[in-house]
Amino acid sequence: MEMKRIFPLCALLLGSAAAMADDNSSDSDGTLRPDVYIEGETKLPSVYVEGSEKKASTYIDTPASDKGGDSWWSKIRATGSVQTEFLVPFNFKGEKTGEYEKDVLNNTYFDLTVNAPYVSVGARFQWAKWPLPGYDKGFGGWGVPYIWATGGYKCWQATVGDFYEQFGSGLILRTYQERSLGVDNAIRGGRLKLKPAKGLLITALAGKQRRYWEWNSSWLWGADAEWSLNETFRDKFNRRTGLTLGFSYVGKHDKDERIKVTPSGSLVPDPTPGFNYYLNLPQNTAAFDGRVKLRTGDFNFLMEYATKNNDPNSLNNFTYRRGQAVLLSGTYSKSGFSALLQAKRSDNMDFRSKRVIDAEYLLSSTVNHLPAFTLTQTFALAAMYPYATQADGEWAFQADVRYLFKKKTPLGGKYGTNVRLSASYISGLDYFKPAGAQPGDREPGTNQYKSPFWKIGSLYYADLNFELNKKLSRTFQMTIFYMFQKYNQSIVEGHGGMVTSNIFVYEGQWKMAKKTQLRFEAQYLQTKQDKGDWIAGLAEMSFAPHWMVTVTDTWNSARNDNYYSFLVTYNLKANRFTLGYGRVKEGYNCSGGVCRWVPETKGFNLTYNYTF
Repeated sequence: MEMKRIFPLCALLLGSAAAMADDNSSDSDGTLRPDVYIEGETKLPSVYVEGSEKKASTYIDTPASDKGGDSWWSKIRATGSVQTEFLVPFNFKGEKTGEYEKDVLNNTYFDLTVNAPYVSVGARFQWAKWPLPGYDKGFGGWGVPYIWATGGYKCWQATVGDFYEQFGSGLILRTYQERSLGVDNAIRGGRLKLKPAKGLLITALAGKQRRYWEWNSSWLWGADAEWSLNETFRDKFNRRTGLTLGFSYVGKHDKDERIKVTPSGSLVPDPTPGFNYYLNLPQNTAAFDGRVKLRTGDFNFLMEYATKNNDPNSLNNFTYRRGQAVLLSGTYSKSGFSALLQAKRSDNMDFRSKRVIDAEYLLSSTVNHLPAFTLTQTFALAAMYPYATQADGEWAFQADVRYLFKKKTPLGGKYGTNVRLSASYISGLDYFKPAGAQPGDREPGTNQYKSPFWKIGSLYYADLNFELNKKLSRTFQMTIFYMFQKYNQSIVEGHGGMVTSNIFVYEGQWKMAKKTQLRFEAQYLQTKQDKGDWIAGLAEMSFAPHWMVTVTDTWNSARNDNYYSFLVTYNLKANRFTLGYGRVKEGYNCSGGVCRWVPETKGFNLTYNYTF
């Protein structure tokens, strides 16, 4: 598609109409992310890394009159994707369980985007009437929950319908879709983006938030401004220096509600006369975020602060305490070496577009996102105890260092050696509270317990990770991984105690022939708590470009319990089929500090993905 550069003061905000659709279209994994969200695009769960954001383009489609040939209709293009997964559940005797409404469970998504010069429209059809196990109660249903239209010219872009958006690091606003979790908190309404001057980007929006197959009654509105001073004043900055200032506001209006509670916080009225009382609930909540991004040479820094007015809801036990979050992040990167160091403190920052959240709808109605400062684990046993962000309040620290030993050095050898060392430490806040009181004892309708800013509470999670990647020959490379972990199961899952574990992993990749490769894993998790030790193995044979066969097994030595899977994958152009059978262990599936409980299942599964 021929493109034309538009100069520069009023360049089109997000490029061509095709580019406009990017923040409404899905990645190959089915996850929709806002433009500047980088979590999941890198193994570092960093909140900000300069250069990783998707930059606004300065290109737009040239109209037909400018090119003297092709018509507007000839430039219309359609893109889309299909993602579907089926499960036929069996019990451990090989019989259909009968515990689900149907014998075949299915989640299906069909996304369609039509791009034309200056205009893009799109929609998503979703079928989950009998969804896969483990999703929130309201997830089941079918229809077209996502439909949108975007138009833009030169310095503006407008969207009506459903859209995803993120302000800053998401501390006060992040709407997105994560299909593996069942999260989809899109806003239905309108959004306007303006670029009135070089380096200045302004976003304004308003609407209601999706809650599965409904939309919450609360109204959301907000605005964000980011000013890149190094773009506005190019003559004042050198090429290795950048400074960006950002400010965001999000408002919420709730309908007037009369919520009766008991002093214990129960929503079930007590029959005792005069024992219950009504809460005086605020109808309007305001949240603010300010941030500074600095790039100087090989260093990048982010400083961000967010605050939220009192926002009593069922998840914070109807506290009237203000919420706040502080985030600091620094990175250094040079050839062969990179380092990340970041810290975060959050207190009462669970921001929802619905006051009362039922236990079966916990992943719904989230307005903001608090990133988990932990390494995203790809090995099965290393991901067995994932951490979920505690929105009530936490201190979180993370460090990550990578180094490449160059070729033909004592530690680099013939092909070089990559080494990575990372660590996370997350704790609760040290609240002022009466002797013997627990956090759950807080009285609703008050400011409840406060915490000194610098004091750190009990340990929630900690890990230390070491990874070595080494190519031993032209046909074989290996990965050695070790992880030490402390996991407060009582905080994250609501039962148990502190789980201390050591995880060891060896991975090998052997290129047996030009189109044949074998990948294998051997894993061991040692712990004296919870269910004891685990052993896991994987063998995966690839026959490029079409076939892949995978066998996995996970065994709990303490209970002699075995979980396994057999998968066959076939790729043909843009089509990908996977047929499998196995027994899946129960546990938490987490992404970015948000987790979904997945029950144990056994049966056949079929997945199909297609993009066009």
